[in-house]
Amino acid sequence: MRRAWRAVSYAIRFRSRGIFVDTTSYVSRLAVIRNHGGGTVTIGRNCEIHDYAMIMTYGGDITIGDNCSLNPFAIVYGHGGVSIGNSVRIAAQTIIIPANHNVAIEGQSLHQTGLTTEGITIADNVWLGAGVRVLDGVRIATNAVVAAGAVVTRSVAADTIVAGIPARPIRPDDA
Repeated sequence: MRRAWRAVSYAIRFRSRGIFVDTTSYVSRLAVIRNHGGGTVTIGRNCEIHDYAMIMTYGGDITIGDNCSLNPFAIVYGHGGVSIGNSVRIAAQTIIIPANHNVAIEGQSLHQTGLTTEGITIADNVWLGAGVRVLDGVRIATNAVVAAGAVVTRSVAADTIVAGIPARPIRPDDA
């Protein structure tokens, strides 16, 4: 009976907004999922979107695979598109933003110069620690771990642990 309630709740909450949540997933009533300026949000099976997490399209598509978690105060913006694989863990206060402001040109304010939007891809079985920042154009490969507080400005290879600002690979004996 509970599953049926969740399916109806999601259908009413996100109706005709380009937001698709599998009925086996949990989305807190305190989470925010919004379609701003187009794009879509697709959340796969057995996912958990916790209190105060935010998913906002800003014109881009956001896809979250199966068995993923988005913990409190984590933010995913869509701008240039975000693809999150299966079994990805996103810790509290992590921010994923697939856009950059263009540098201001003399005589123009920053908001007039526009954005670049390359998108972000996060492969299967990735762990993003608390407070991580993932910036535009990054690809994080399978089985990677991003340590708490890291700022990811470049792509991360498979089976790699990265830490720091900017994030760099660390040796296993440094961990």
